[in-house]
Amino acid sequence: MEFFIQVIIILLMCGIVAGFLAGLFGIGGGVVMVPVMFILLTDLGYEEHAMAMSVATSAAVILPTALVGTIKMNRGSNISYWPAVILGAGGIIGSVIGSTISVIIPKEIHIAAFSGFLIFMAIWMGIKHWSYLDRYHLSESTTVFIILGILVGIGAGLFGIGGGVILTPVLTSLVGMNIHRSIGISLTAMVFIASGTVLSYILLGTGIQDLFPFSIGYVNILFMVLLVCTSIPAVRLGVRTGQKTSEKNLLLLFICMLMILAVRMLFSLFQFT
Repeated sequence: MEFFIQVIIILLMCGIVAGFLAGLFGIGGGVVMVPVMFILLTDLGYEEHAMAMSVATSAAVILPTALVGTIKMNRGSNISYWPAVILGAGGIIGSVIGSTISVIIPKEIHIAAFSGFLIFMAIWMGIKHWSYLDRYHLSESTTVFIILGILVGIGAGLFGIGGGVILTPVLTSLVGMNIHRSIGISLTAMVFIASGTVLSYILLGTGIQDLFPFSIGYVNILFMVLLVCTSIPAVRLGVRTGQKTSEKNLLLLFICMLMILAVRMLFSLFQFT
């Protein structure tokens, strides 16, 4: 009973952190929730499906969180709906592909690959202001957004993220958007991407035995409710904080966050292998 209470407290606190990051950086918070749920489910004896359940439940939490963030961002006119919808449509296709791959490959590959990607994106964002890189920005077009959406969707399906942790740096680095606009677009696109990811994991997990109680497919409803309860209110605080922060400082904070999360994921890799 005591351990169960500790699990509830950890999940509630995790929701606060994930929600704040969603509003501040335009990400879904999955980079925080997936490692936490993976550790908890492993300790509870569900290590066989721990990664799949963590990824699926994270996406389920991201959906309402991203929706609240989108509504909040819309009040500040920071959202460009055309690129967000195109990115989201491509993201749905990619999320189905990524989710399918996720239930096939070992969890160790998930963790190692995601950690490496976070480090790469942090370095890329750190050098993106170099003058010679500014000449190689991609133009904003339907084709570019569809391709980016599919690639981001694959990452979302694989890692249980809404796509913002990938999409925000890609939009700032490759497309040349300012950080505030890219965050608004990322939040909106995440609503579509998370929807595709959740549906995919529900279908993929149908009929799977030995899942944690209160699961629909790979999505655990109990974990989802606890995380949503605290993540949604925290989104608003994150959005307000981000809108009051300068682009330079916000970019620096985002780079630091990517590096910290990469180290955290690598720590999980060595701890559970």
